[in-house]
Amino acid sequence: MNKLTIYHYSSRDFKGKIDPKYFGLNSYTRESVKEAEIDRAFFYVGRGREIFLSGAKFCYIAEIEPGKIYDLEKDPKNFKEKFTFNEILTKIKNLGFYGISGNNGFKVICLFKVIKYIDKRRI
Repeated sequence: MNKLTIYHYSSRDFKGKIDPKYFGLNSYTRESVKEAEIDRAFFYVGRGREIFLSGAKFCYIAEIEPGKIYDLEKDPKNFKEKFTFNEILTKIKNLGFYGISGNNGFKVICLFKVIKYIDKRRI
């Protein structure tokens, strides 16, 4: 099965894996914590990243099966019409998805689960 290559940027020197439990510790994710209670790690599809990540020291590269990610843009279950963002994340996680994908100008993947990275680069 084809895997999707995803990129995580951080100043934290992670050892072997990216763990969503660190969500909200950075200034740029502190506000996102208020949107939903579920911890999540942000990844980008492709090498682009948002300007507030320009100070990141590391780029972590991981791969994931696309079928494990719920496409929130297409939203095949129409969750956005019925639920709050927090409820949406809870439902998607309870369905067994590893995370969601969306687009905020960048194709973004938010993972709820720990993922091992396959490469780490100092940037």
